[in-house]
Amino acid sequence: MKLQHKAWALVLVIVGLCAGGAMLGARHIVQASFDQIEAERAEREGERARRVLDQQLGALAATARDYAFWADAVAFVQGQAPGFMAENFGAENLGYLRISQVLVYDPRGRVLASVASTGQDGALQRVPLDAQLGLEPFVSPVLASADAKGVLQTLRVVDGELELVAVAAVHHPDHPERGGQGAIAMVRRLDAAELERFASVLMTPVRLLAQPHADAPDIHLQIQDEQTENLHATLRDHQGRAVAELVLQLDRRLHQQGLKLAWAGMGLAALAGLLAATLLVWLLDRLVLRRLQSLHSDLNRITAQGPLAAEPVRSSGQDELQQLGDGINRLLERVRQDARLQQQAHQEHDALQVQLMQSQKTEALGRLTGGIAHDFNNSLAAISGWVHLATEDLEPDHPSGEALQQASKALRYADGLMRQLLAFGRQTPPKLRRLHWTSLIEETRQMVASGLTRNCEVVVDYRVDDDEVDADPTQLQQVMVNLLINASDAMQGQGQVHVVLSALDLPAPAGQPLPPGAADLPPGRYLSLSICDQGPGVPAEHLGRVFDPFFTTKGKGRGTGLGLSVAHGIVLRHHGGIGVANRPEGGACFWVHLPGSRREVAVDPITAPDGGPGRGRRVLFVDDDQLVRHAWSALLERQGWQVTRARDGEEGWTLYDRPDQHFDLVLTDQSMPRLDGVGLARRIRATPVPTPIILISGHVNEVGAGDLQTLFNAVLHKPVDMSDLGRVMEEVLTSGTSRY
Repeated sequence: MKLQHKAWALVLVIVGLCAGGAMLGARHIVQASFDQIEAERAEREGERARRVLDQQLGALAATARDYAFWADAVAFVQGQAPGFMAENFGAENLGYLRISQVLVYDPRGRVLASVASTGQDGALQRVPLDAQLGLEPFVSPVLASADAKGVLQTLRVVDGELELVAVAAVHHPDHPERGGQGAIAMVRRLDAAELERFASVLMTPVRLLAQPHADAPDIHLQIQDEQTENLHATLRDHQGRAVAELVLQLDRRLHQQGLKLAWAGMGLAALAGLLAATLLVWLLDRLVLRRLQSLHSDLNRITAQGPLAAEPVRSSGQDELQQLGDGINRLLERVRQDARLQQQAHQEHDALQVQLMQSQKTEALGRLTGGIAHDFNNSLAAISGWVHLATEDLEPDHPSGEALQQASKALRYADGLMRQLLAFGRQTPPKLRRLHWTSLIEETRQMVASGLTRNCEVVVDYRVDDDEVDADPTQLQQVMVNLLINASDAMQGQGQVHVVLSALDLPAPAGQPLPPGAADLPPGRYLSLSICDQGPGVPAEHLGRVFDPFFTTKGKGRGTGLGLSVAHGIVLRHHGGIGVANRPEGGACFWVHLPGSRREVAVDPITAPDGGPGRGRRVLFVDDDQLVRHAWSALLERQGWQVTRARDGEEGWTLYDRPDQHFDLVLTDQSMPRLDGVGLARRIRATPVPTPIILISGHVNEVGAGDLQTLFNAVLHKPVDMSDLGRVMEEVLTSGTSRY
């Protein structure tokens, strides 16, 4: 569908909707106005009918009051004028007064005389007894009233006909203060003749509805047909109760006229909408659509000829379409400029294509490792559960206890490995903290000694004292385990693996060769770890590919080619370098270079996914055994503690007494040169605010019971399980002591 036709259709739809709304609005407004006029007319007619009826009731009440104030009426009530009824209420007089019944009562409310018109040749009769009984409730209030001129006026329905009732008390005209001497009740029945006379007064047909509608308004309309409607006016007695309804038949000429006028308004709105739609379509086509068609033709020409050879588009006017044409021309000029730059960018594109292929490899690796790690974690969870159950079932001194502990360590490492595989796939940055690399090396050596390197001997040489680096311990341990396992595989599980930790300052002095992997590192101080094996080395043609994902020289079923790729990614995210070279004497050597710890820069202390139990709190660890210091410091740091190590009590006191130091906890051995654990504890206890102290020793029996109670918050016997140590440390920091 062409844009021109769409625009026409849109205009027609919008104008049609507006015209339709106007038509409906006109009909609603006109019809509502006429309905309101019709309702107001019905209200007036209903009120007029009730006023006319009230006037008749008032006239009847006035007649009853006039007769009640005659001396003859008083005399009749007193039994002195026996001809009163015949003289005053004959057939002619009743017909003239339009009275159906007259009853005269004595002061006690008993009927003295009554007369009723039968409506047949002027014949009269006594009022029936049931009619007399029906009027008694109206007589008693009148006789009891103190108002001499008061008249009870009410309406009632008897045998389906409406009766107007007026009851007045008989008073002496000259002595009204004497009170009521009796009462006169007059009844006018609205029979068919009276209703016809009533309709002639109202000039509209009237009928009586003896059963009023419940819960209906006093005046309401009911549509009879298209020409007529019935107006219902509720009639109420002197107590406000609905007794009947007057039904007036009204014509609906106003309603018909309103409909005609509403249809006329709708027709005018439709005609106006049609004229407006025609005018808008013509203006839209003339001022916009034709120019858009011209612009579209120019764009087709540019497409066919090409943006480099085509002429600019033709634009005219001073509006947005002219600005659109100018914008297209500027775009053409920009395209021509970009075309001249494409040749220059061609070489860069080739380089980016190579990077894209590498990125796709990494992405595929991430997806694969994510799937492997997810499934493998399920297996690890099951294995960990069975190992834990086996540990609980064994006696503490069982020979297999050590093996289960090593298995638990391997499981923890495998769990961390899986997390790092996921992290490698997501390329997430490591969670750095300051750590001692030698401690991590010792822990890793103990881990791989459980069988990961088979029968290989790991020989470690530390050539540096300042071994602090800012690293993620789990990721860095993963790198070392991968390199140690590769070295073991290269030697078929037999031989020595030499591990050397040394310092490297860049740029290196002139003439000093750089180890592999350090050439592209920025200047600064680095710690270099070399792991060398005694195997056949890496073939020269493979040296440039050993860190590629999925590349491996191992036989089928021996490796996936992921270990070195993961290690390479971890080292790069630590802002370090990794390299490999063959040694002249045989075997391959891998180098890992990491920047030395930047002590002046705050480092995130997080060591575990949840922050660890230590939560960054500082602990002073004092022990004269270097392996114990390194291993346990590494374990504590992994739990989130910031560990400061000391070789004996004297060095520990020197560190503790420094004004810029603050420790949350002190862990100390007992037997140490220069100053033992008890001496250190006494010095700390002598300070104004001593830090809690935990004694960890295999010679607790050398310390007196008094010193154990007063100097130390808790005492642990070596060897100590890490979970027990963590629990005791938390209890001491929480409650100040621990019974262990």
